[in-house]
Amino acid sequence: MPTPELTAVLIAGVCRDRAQRVLAALGRQTVADRMEIVVVDIAPEDVPRLDAPTNVPANYLSRPDIARWGSARLEAVEAARTPILAFIEDHCFPRTDWAEHVLAAHQGPWPAVGYAFVNANPDSYSSRAGMLARYGLFTLPVEGGPSRYVSGNNISYKRESLLALGEELEALLDIDFNLQEELRARGGTLYVEAAAVGAHQNYARLSGECQTGRPYCRLLAARRARHWSAPRKIFYGLLSPMAAPVLRFLRLAVSLRNRRPLWGPFLVASPAIVWMYLSDALGESAGYLWGAGDAEADVLRWELSTERTAQ
Repeated sequence: MPTPELTAVLIAGVCRDRAQRVLAALGRQTVADRMEIVVVDIAPEDVPRLDAPTNVPANYLSRPDIARWGSARLEAVEAARTPILAFIEDHCFPRTDWAEHVLAAHQGPWPAVGYAFVNANPDSYSSRAGMLARYGLFTLPVEGGPSRYVSGNNISYKRESLLALGEELEALLDIDFNLQEELRARGGTLYVEAAAVGAHQNYARLSGECQTGRPYCRLLAARRARHWSAPRKIFYGLLSPMAAPVLRFLRLAVSLRNRRPLWGPFLVASPAIVWMYLSDALGESAGYLWGAGDAEADVLRWELSTERTAQ
C-alpha cells in the first residue's frame, strides 16, 4: 500500500449515526489509497465503537477524558503520519472527490486550504438561514483561490505549519479563525478550494444555531484576547455587540455580489441571519470582558452531543 499523503480527521461524540455516515463517506473517496483516517472518539466508554472503513488505514483513539475541542484536535495532529491534515466535522459529509481536490490544492504554498459547502438538510428555514450565516462565504457557487477567510472546523492544514506554532497550538486549535489569523501574521496565504465540497448539516431550529454560536464566539474572543491588555479587551467587549453583526452581515452580502443564485435565499434569510449575528456578538463581548467561562464545555456539547435534526 502506498504511503498515505493526507490524514482525514474526525472528532466524534455521542451522535453516532452522523459520525458513522462521515466515516463511510471517507471510505468512498477517490483517493482512499492515498489517505489515512484518525478518529478521536470522546464518547463515554460504554458507547459502541464506530466502524472505520476497511480500505483506509485508521488510527482510532478512544479518549473519553478529553473535555476540549482543541485538545481533541491536538491529539489528531500528533497522531497523524502525513503532511496534510484535513479536518471534517461529524455533521459534514464530504463528496467522493473531496480528498482528491484537497490534496491537489495543497500542492500550492498555502498553509491552510478551506472547502466549499452545500446544505445537507435544507428542508427548514432555520437550516437554510444557518447555512448562509455560518458558511455563506463558502457556499456553492463560490469562486476558489487565495482568500483572506477560509472555513473553520471543516478545514485542512499543512502539518508542518501547525507544528511551527509550538506551545500556542492547542489554544489556537480551539477556534480556527484565531489559528488562521496567526498563519496570516506569519506570512501565510490561505486558499479556498471550491471543488472540495462537503454537505454541512445545520440546526433545524434557530435556537440551536444561536446556542451553538454564542459559546463559540465567546471562546473565539477569549482565545483571541489572551495576550491583550485590559483596556483593549474592554474596548472590544463594549464595541462587539454594535460592530460585529454589521461587519459580518456586510462581509456576507459583499461575498454574494457575483453569486446570483444565492441572492434570493439571502434576502429571505436575512432576518434570521441578523438575529444569529446579534446572538453571536453577545457571546463575543462576554469573551473579551470575562473570558471563556463555560464556553469550552458548551462548544464541545453543541458540536458533538446535540442532534441537529429530528431523529
